[in-house]
Amino acid sequence: MSSKSRRGPKPIAKAQPLGGSTGVDATNPGPFSSIGAPGTAIYGGQIVSKENDASLIGRQRYITFSNMVANTSIVAAGVRYFTNLVSKAAWSVDPADDSPAAEELAEMIEEIMGDMTSPWHRVIKRLSMFNMYGFAVAEWTAKRREDGVIGLLDIEPRSQKTIEKWELDESGTVTGFVQTDPQSGKEIYLPRGKCIYVVDDTLDDSPEGLGLFRHLVKIAKRLERYELLEGWGFETDLRGVPVGRGPFTDLEVMVQNGTLSRSQATALKAPMLDFIENHNRSPELGMLLDSKTYQTTDERNTPSAVRQWDVELLSGDPQSMEDMHIAIERLNREMARVLGVEQLLLGSDSSGSHALSRDKTQAFGLMVDSTLKEMKEVMERDLLNPLWELNGWDPELKPTFKIEKIQYRDIEQVTGALEQLARAGATMDLNDPAVNEIRSILGLSDAPEQEEIDMDLALNGMNPMLPDGTPNPAAMGEGEEEEIVEPEEESK
Repeated sequence: MSSKSRRGPKPIAKAQPLGGSTGVDATNPGPFSSIGAPGTAIYGGQIVSKENDASLIGRQRYITFSNMVANTSIVAAGVRYFTNLVSKAAWSVDPADDSPAAEELAEMIEEIMGDMTSPWHRVIKRLSMFNMYGFAVAEWTAKRREDGVIGLLDIEPRSQKTIEKWELDESGTVTGFVQTDPQSGKEIYLPRGKCIYVVDDTLDDSPEGLGLFRHLVKIAKRLERYELLEGWGFETDLRGVPVGRGPFTDLEVMVQNGTLSRSQATALKAPMLDFIENHNRSPELGMLLDSKTYQTTDERNTPSAVRQWDVELLSGDPQSMEDMHIAIERLNREMARVLGVEQLLLGSDSSGSHALSRDKTQAFGLMVDSTLKEMKEVMERDLLNPLWELNGWDPELKPTFKIEKIQYRDIEQVTGALEQLARAGATMDLNDPAVNEIRSILGLSDAPEQEEIDMDLALNGMNPMLPDGTPNPAAMGEGEEEEIVEPEEESK
């Protein structure tokens, strides 16, 4: 064994503090203070953009996004699909505990949510656009209710293109916004504590975030260019354009010689000219031409195969129209893939299947659930906390929001699973909540409870006993009376 192996492993050298020749301040501030700095530079409230495209700098960035949504069909369809699913999820309030006070406050929050100028689902739909734009800001306004509780008058959105300056602390946390009034151009300061602020800062720690629209801009520009080229191709394609031929030179010579008048020559050319000028396909459009052919000028005067009067349509190769169609379809599918709505295109070109569409729909549902989860946390922080402070409620009794999960439910799969459970011995009671869940998917009302069914049977004389255990008079025959047994006879 060598001397090195007998000594054992080499001890790890202790880390040396920064400083000295590195020129870095090595002061340790302790675990309760922030040391690092955010990765986005902001000067005078203005974010230093890293974009090279002028259409994505400043407020022009959000104008570009809005134009893309308005003019690109697959983006518009995907955004509508996303926001409609987000707004469909039902919001409820879970009390902090089982105490009457906690349940009363939870019911109070639900009343406040339903007592605003804007419906709650519309507020959620607008705020969910942070996933597309990168961030969303809304301002809440309080009001005094008749019962003395401070509630909410409204939650109003503040357009992304009007937020031009940001106020941040040393750690990069947003503490306020400066909005430019589009009517007067006046700058308005919005304190952070009066706003609901949601941001997608997964890929960029900028206060503006980085939404899905940013990934679509380049593709949308290419798609717009390809569609423009396709339109030009249709307009400049000469296939199908009529071409007329006739002995116009001979007619002119005859007019000059006086053997044919100008009006007669014009009358001979008129049918062909009318046909060419009105060449749109129509069952009433047609013409007759002289079948006389040209003849050779030799001694034989042999007729040729070329007619003196003739009309035909231009023909040609398809050129690149089919390739352009494939490129446009590819870009549409790429944009749908970024938005997560590729299932909207399945079947449009005889591709895909129902199973694939269902899988992609389920994946899109997970994306919607993730967005709702982020909004739930933001609402509890930016909405419930101010309400609790304004009303002076006990912080221990502050409830939480609960959101219905958005998921794809196949009624055949659900009923099939329940059938298999029943065959295995796990039968379902009529009062089982799953019954009403299935009826809700089918669009039916809730099933009546078992007590209501027993009462209906009793009233119809089909049940000899009432639900409370007493004999049912309706089940007795006419003239029959209940035999009253005396206690003494019963004892005998």
